[in-house]
Formats: sequence, structure tokens, C-alpha cells
Amino acid sequence: MAPTREMSLETKERIVKLLEEGNPSRMVAKDVGCSQSAVSKIWTKYKQHGMVVKAKRTGRPRKTSKRQDKQLKAICLENRKSTTKQMKHKWEEVGVNVCDRTVRNRLKEMGFQYRKAKRKPALTPKHKRTRLQWAKERQSWTVDDWMKVVFSDESRICIGQGDDGSEPVLSFLLESQSPHPGICSPNASIIKEQLHN
Repeated sequence: MAPTREMSLETKERIVKLLEEGNPSRMVAKDVGCSQSAVSKIWTKYKQHGMVVKAKRTGRPRKTSKRQDKQLKAICLENRKSTTKQMKHKWEEVGVNVCDRTVRNRLKEMGFQYRKAKRKPALTPKHKRTRLQWAKERQSWTVDDWMKVVFSDESRICIGQGDDGSEPVLSFLLESQSPHPGICSPNASIIKEQLHN
């Protein structure tokens, strides 16, 4: 037998309004497209509570709390290259015993998804010349000179043929809007120079 479709709150409110206007239950049932017994039940509950009551949803109770979900998020962000099983084992260490499917469901709810890390751009000959020139101009700098430089904007750069991006990583759904989504490891840095005269 197919499950009964839950009546919307708007339909229930309409039933109550029609009954309060003095319409017979048979006519109300025909108007909203439900059985007369359903109309009677809604009217009875309305008189008991003084308001239209939304039915409680049935189904399996949620296995994890909000606090436990936050623990999983912290585990995921610690290493987004971890597999579902690895995160499941770490979650078990803090007392959460669930199946792999539950781990995947929670990550999906948080906005994470598994996909291949996007291919990182390799350095072009122009990039290499510019960086070599930059390094030569500063090869005689003292410690005091380097103390005036602010290092920022960490980004991964491949000097060779580039990363094939074959290793799966977990990323936020919003990261897909970024020009270079995925995990960026600080293997190299783009240096933003702010010298104080």
C-alpha cells in the first residue's frame, strides 16, 4: 500500500475556515479533495488545540547531534583527502558509531562533495624568467631587508608539467565557482611585496 500523502498546512487552514463559515463537512471534503473523515479529524484537532496542528513526520530518528556533526566537519577540514572510511574511524574515536553512508550523508548536508582536484597551472617560460629576475635582484638582500616584506596569498605552483589532479578531494560546493578550486598546498608561494621606505 502506498504511503498517504501529508495534507498541507494551507489545505487544513482552508478546511477549518470553510467549517467555521457553516459549510457541511461533505461539501468541504469535496471542495478540498479529501475524505469526509479527514475533514472531521482536522476539525476535532483544531477544537482540541485551538489552532491547526501540523502532523509530526515519521521515520528513523537522526543518529547524530549537531555537536557530533561539527566534529565530523572538523575531521574533514583537517585533511580533505581523507576517505569516508578514514573519517568514520576518526569519528568513532570520539564516540560516534555510524555507517559509511551516514558519513557521506552528513558531508553532503554540510555542502561537501568528492571530486578530482582541478589541474594546477604550470609555470610558463615568461613566469620563470620573471621569477629568476626577481630572485637575482634580491640575492644580496640582508635580513633587515627581508623583514620589510609581507608574504601572503599562498598558492600551489607546478614547475614541471603540472598536477594531473587524479587524487580525489573533498571540497565545498561553492568552490566550484573559483577559477582554481580544490586543495592548495603551500608547496610554493606567490610573494606580495610591501616595502616600507
